Order: sequence, then C-alpha cells, then structure tokens
Amino acid sequence: MNNNANLKRSERKKHKVKGKNKSTAVVILKFIIYAVIILIFAGIGAIGGKVLAIIKNTPPISQEALTAQRQSSIVYAKDSNGQWQRVAILHGADNRLWVPIEKIPKDLQNAFVAIEDQRFYKNNLGIDPKRIIGALIADIKAGGKPVQGASTITQQLVKNTMLSSEKTLTRKIQEAILAWQLEQKYSKQQILEAYLNTIYLGGPDVNAYGVQAAALAYFGKDVSQLSLAECAMIAGITNNPSLYSPYANLEAATKRQHLVLQKMLEQGYITKEQYDEAIAEKLEFKKTDFTTYDHKYFIDQVINDVAEELSKKLSISHDEAINKIYNGGLRIYSTMDLKIQSYIEEAFKNPELFPVNSKIKEEVQGAMVVMDWKTGEVKGIVGGRDSSNIVRGFNRATQAYRQPGSSIKPLTVYGPALESGLTAATVVDDVPTSFGNWTPHNYESSTYRGLVTLREALTDSLNVPAVKVVDRIGIATSANYGKKFGLTITDNDMYLPALALGGLYKGITPLQEAAAYGAIANGGVYTTPITFTKVTDSEGNLILENKPLRHVVLSEQSAYILTSMMQDVVKYGTGSRAKLPNMPVAGKTGTTDKYTNAWFSGFTPYYVATVWMGYDNNSISLYDSRTARNVVGGTYPAQLWKTVMLQIHKDLPYKDFVRPPGIISATVCKDSGELPTDLCHLDPRGGRAYTEIFAQGTQPTTYCSVHVAVKINSQNGKLATDLTPPDLVKDAVFIDPPGRTPEQNAVARDGKYVVPTEYDDTTSILPENNEPTNETVPPDNSQQPSSDNNNNNAQPPDEQLPNTPPNNNGNTQTNPDNTQDTNSNSNILQKLFPNRGNGRP
Repeated sequence: MNNNANLKRSERKKHKVKGKNKSTAVVILKFIIYAVIILIFAGIGAIGGKVLAIIKNTPPISQEALTAQRQSSIVYAKDSNGQWQRVAILHGADNRLWVPIEKIPKDLQNAFVAIEDQRFYKNNLGIDPKRIIGALIADIKAGGKPVQGASTITQQLVKNTMLSSEKTLTRKIQEAILAWQLEQKYSKQQILEAYLNTIYLGGPDVNAYGVQAAALAYFGKDVSQLSLAECAMIAGITNNPSLYSPYANLEAATKRQHLVLQKMLEQGYITKEQYDEAIAEKLEFKKTDFTTYDHKYFIDQVINDVAEELSKKLSISHDEAINKIYNGGLRIYSTMDLKIQSYIEEAFKNPELFPVNSKIKEEVQGAMVVMDWKTGEVKGIVGGRDSSNIVRGFNRATQAYRQPGSSIKPLTVYGPALESGLTAATVVDDVPTSFGNWTPHNYESSTYRGLVTLREALTDSLNVPAVKVVDRIGIATSANYGKKFGLTITDNDMYLPALALGGLYKGITPLQEAAAYGAIANGGVYTTPITFTKVTDSEGNLILENKPLRHVVLSEQSAYILTSMMQDVVKYGTGSRAKLPNMPVAGKTGTTDKYTNAWFSGFTPYYVATVWMGYDNNSISLYDSRTARNVVGGTYPAQLWKTVMLQIHKDLPYKDFVRPPGIISATVCKDSGELPTDLCHLDPRGGRAYTEIFAQGTQPTTYCSVHVAVKINSQNGKLATDLTPPDLVKDAVFIDPPGRTPEQNAVARDGKYVVPTEYDDTTSILPENNEPTNETVPPDNSQQPSSDNNNNNAQPPDEQLPNTPPNNNGNTQTNPDNTQDTNSNSNILQKLFPNRGNGRP
C-alpha cells in the first residue's frame, strides 16, 4: 500500500513536473508567436510608413514634366520656291526632335505597342499585373536572372521623363504610382506621343531620342515618310539599342524587326500581305550627321545672333542662351537664301578666284556677305575657305576686324561731304600737301592730278583729295557719320589717315561694311543686318521676333548722288572688274598699306555685297604669282564679287536706281565746280564743261573764276608786256588754281595749263616743246596711263590713275572748240574780251 502510495506520490510528482514543463513551453511558444505577430505588424507598420513616405515624396504629374525634356532645335531657311527647309539640327547631350502624334505614322505607333505593351489600349492601371507575374515566373525559371521586362509604355515614359534609371524599390513604387496617375489624367494618345518623343533609339555613334531623330538618323527622312518595314526596324531598337541598332548589328536588328512585324500580324495591326511585303523590303540606310551641318558660316552667325537676343529678352547669360538653343527645342527661321548661299560657297571653292603666292604655304583667306539692303536680311555668308566641317569656328565675315582702306571713303569722306554742303562737282586740288608732319600720297605716290571734282577723286580713289575733304568738313563730322553707318570708330581713329584712308585702329568686318553700303543703296537709311526673323518653341509659340532697326544717315538726295559717283567707280574707275552686263552697279575698292587687305563692296538695285581677301596673319602681303603683282581691291575681290552677283542677278529683271525728287542737273566747269564761262570751253585741253547732278539748292550760282584769259608772247609763253612785239602777242586761256605753289604746280598733271607768272622780256625763247602752235592740244585724258580692265592678267586700277571718265556721268562730251587752232581762239577772245577780262562773260 505504502509502496502503492509512494508510487502514487512519485507519479503525482512526476505528472506535476511534466505539467510544469508543459506550461512553460506554452508560455514560451505564445511569447514567440506574439513576438512574431508583433514583429510582423511592426514590420508592416514600418514598411507602410516607408511606403507612405515614398508616396509622399513622389513628384507630381505635370505636362511640363513630360514635355520639358532636352529637345534639339531646328534652323530653317527658304529655298528657291520660297518654302521653308530644315538646314540644321542643333542638339546638346540629347538629340530629340518633338513631333505631334498626328505626324507619327500609325504603323509606327502600332509597332511600339505590339512589341512593348500589347495591352496598352486596354489597361488603365499604368502597370500590367499579368505581365509582372509572367516576368517573375520567367525570371525564376532563368535562375533568378532578369530575362523579361514587365514595364508598360506608361511606366517607361515615367522613368524616362520624371525619375532616375536606378533600380531601387523606391523608384519602382514611385514609377507605379506615377504611371497610375498618368493614366487617370491623360489620354492614351497623349501618353503615346510623349513616349515616342522621349524614348532612346540611338546606338553606336548615333544620338537619337524619339522617333523623329531616329528616322533622320537611320533613314535620312522625316518620320512621316517611314514605310512599315522602317517603322518595325525603329520599334525594334528600343529593347536594347546597343544590340538592335542596325548600325551596331544589322543581322540582330533585322531579326528583331521581323519579330516586331510578327507581333503586329498576330495582334491584327497588319495583314499577311503587308507582313510579307515588309519582310521582303530591302531597307536603305542613310545616316544624318547631327554633329555638323551645311552652310556652317551662316548658321554659326544665326546661333550667335539668336543667343544674343535670347540673353536680352530672358535676362540670362550668353552661355545659358546657347544651352537653350541646343536643348530648348527652338524653331529658328533664318534669313538665308539657299540659292544665294550656294552661289557664294561654290565661288569660294574655285581657286582661280583667289590669288596664289607660290612662296607662301598659307592659303589666302576670304569672306563674303550678301544682304538685301531693303529689308536688312542677310542672304548669304561665307567666312573662309576652310574645307573642314568644323562648326562654331572662326567666321571672318563677322568676326575678322580689318582695316578697310579706301573702301571707307564713301562712308567717312564723300557721304559726309555731300551732307555738309559740298557737291559732286566741288573741286579739290590734288597736289602734295602736308598736314602737320604727315604728307599723304596717292596710290602712285609721284602722280598728282591737280584740280579734280569729288566725283573724279572718288572714281580714281585719289588719296590727297580725300584727306583734304575730311580736313575741310572736320574729323568729328567724318567720325560721326562713320558711326552712323555702323562702323567701329574708336577714340584712336580721330585723325586724318584713319578716317580719310581707312587706317582704322580696330578695323571693321565685311558684314559691317555690307550694311553700311546698303544704307547708301537704301536712300540713306541704315538698316541693321539680321540673320533670323523669328524664333518659336516646338509648338509654334513665338519667343523672339527680330525686326531690324533703322535710322537715317544721309538724305535721299545725297545717297542718290553718292550712288551715281560710285557707279562711275565701276564704269570707269578702280572697280571696273565688278561691272555686270545686265544690272547697274555702284561700288568701291579698298587696299590697305603693304597690300595686307583687299576689299570690294558694291550694290545693285537688289542686293549689296562685300568681299574681303587677306591672310589670317595680317602682316603678310597679298601677292599673286600668276601675274607677278600685288593684289588690290580691283583685282580678285572685284572679280569674285562679280562672279557671285552674276549668278544672283541672272534671272532678275533689269532695274535702275530710283531717282528721288529734289535732284536737278546743271552744267558746270570741272576745274572750278562753278557755272562755266566761254573761257571754260576754250581750255586748250578741250571743253571743260560737263553736266552734273545736284540736290536742289546746292547747284552753283557763281561763274568759273579758275579759267582766265591773258595775252602771252606766242614764242616763249610768257605774259606779254609793252616790250613784246605786236606780231608775237597772242590771247590764250589758262587755269589759275587758287593757292597753288610753284612747287605743287611742278608735279601737278595740269601744271602746264596754269597761267604763267613770268613777264616777257623778249630775251628768252620758249623751248620748242612748250611753244604754243597751231596744232590742237590733246585733251588731258589722252595723256593719262591706260589699263586694260578686261585683261585678267593686267593690273587693274585701284587707288591709282585709270582712264578719266567721260564728262557727263557716262556721256562723253565733245567740244568743237577743241578742234580750233590758236589763231581762231585768239580771234574769238579778242571779240569777247577786248580788254582782257577775268573770265566772266
């Protein structure tokens, strides 16, 4: 019993221990369960908190976020039919050209949907759960490697435009949220348009974002022109551009293209017949080089000008403006005329139009600008002979400041002179004259013409008269007009050599000179040159409207008279090689000291153009080994100008310069600029009267006082006295230049016609070669050196002395008195002036 009792106690004790252990285990298990539950809920709470934080930090959806991507800008120019053509695509890191969905072929839209997101039109969640599960299973089967994507088109758009490409949980959650929001806010067409314009479709050496850039990059055509086969090829690239770009691996790209077409067939986007035709189509690839462009000199200047205006309009720096041009999706409408630009470019490729110095390796450079002087629109720019495709390089047409030489004379000498009351008939004495310590010389330093009109001085580009004119009207006046003409006149230029002869401290550019000459053609109204008319964004909204500024420099009458004088430069003077057979031309040559720069600028009733030639090293003289002569403005520059302008004007109707009201004609004496007397007609060189044009009110009202009639000893040419034998006394006509010294008279070409100062003492006989005879004295111009301006191997005149122009603005005057002998002249004089008058009738 006792044993039984003990057994029962032991069993009770045993059971008690077992119960206690069981109770402890339960407690522990419960604790663990509770702990796990608590941890699970804590984890869920933590995850939920994190998700809520992620959601809270998700950027908001906005149309700007979708479309304000880096977009390439486009430059347009008009073709010969007046239609806008794309001439350049400007892009930064991303070459993206936005096009509306209406312009994207339906085949291309369907190709992307078929291969990238076949449930795009049916699913409005932004994500595709079925596709996510399928991708997960495929990844598991592949050993955990990602082999199949699950992103919808909407998700890809979000990732490309609003989020980074990092593979994190945060980005995936935000991507899903934004994709859902996007589907709720925008239509499928809006989402697809944004996607097709932002997706990367480049490859090796191809920078293409969006279908428009891809169409140009692979097929050289607008996206709207793509065929079904081309659409499928482009759609296939997006999965792996480095593999499926046809420029990377054409075989792999073709297989991918076939897959796209197969998907389109399966999903009902195309028929079997369309599929077969697309598979059989042989694609022709034509790569568009987005790193450069044609017409680089013009487009480079457009970029600079647009940047300058954007900087002003938007109050941003120049660098920020350049960044906006390359990334802002701008549409820039240039003033370039593609036909005119091509004429200039072709001329610059012709080595025969440029001098060659066989002793120098460096190539002669050049620049040319053509501008419509009525509108200020620049039509063509070439800034060098560079054969490279380097863009944004040095543009000599707009950035090379060089001394203009005598091409400055219409701007700072003769234009201001006409405005200051001088006329084309005003006479200046071309004789050696010193101004302080400086004595200017003509191109031919030992040649001086004597009395010349301003018209003659400009025609023959005489330096001494130009200096005298500036000295007469004042340096300040000359400089002021130069600035009005748009020239760079500095404080260092306030002296005679700079303003009269073009030795400017900084110099000017060909574009500046073309615009300045355009003001003369435009009736004296200066118009700032422009290279673009407007700038819009990619949707056509106006950003900049570029209207040229205008101001009056010369009166209409002064501009017309100056134009007439400059026409003589081309007809008879230093610019004869620029003469056009079918159009009037007014122009001026320029050559600087030591032949380092040569210019020709001129205009027609349609266009103004400037040509410059020189070396980048401004210390090298222009020399042509073909002709063994130095190069002046009247040679190669004038010939290049003519070559281009002939092409430009070949189909244009003839037109003359319009004569404004207030212009009158009057007959004057070319030795005095005054009304002629009978003595002017009896000049031994022939009649000196000619018809000149004047602004009404500036024509002369006084009579010539330069021609005088005196009695001389017919044997020695001295003034007759009471001792002179009566049978030797003869009446003669001479000129009496005011203020001329004997030293000046000795070197002046008309010195032999100046009234003698010595009186006859009957003891000396005039040398036979100076003795007046009954033979006709040849006209002055028959004694001048001539030059064959039509001979390309001859040195044409420039700042030297060519043939004298006819007297009447191109109409040669003949005077019957020129054929009379001295006895006849003497008889007339005796009848007219029995008391030896002073030349007045």
